[in-house]
Amino acid sequence: MTYLEEFKKEMMRARSEIKLSKSDLARKISKSPSFICDIECGRKKPSLETAFDISKELGISLDEILNNTLIE
Repeated sequence: MTYLEEFKKEMMRARSEIKLSKSDLARKISKSPSFICDIECGRKKPSLETAFDISKELGISLDEILNNTLIE
């Protein structure tokens, strides 16, 4: 699994776990809800800054995601 696939999976899992809508996440990171949807659907790739902002809001670790993809 690639880093982006792992990030997308963790993003969706964490967002669902804390019951945060795409619109709410988008508002918290100053992005559009359609951009969040595009990331989750694989149509767009987040910049490193955006990935960091998303991970901070969702409480996921970019380090762990990267380490998991390097180990596989």
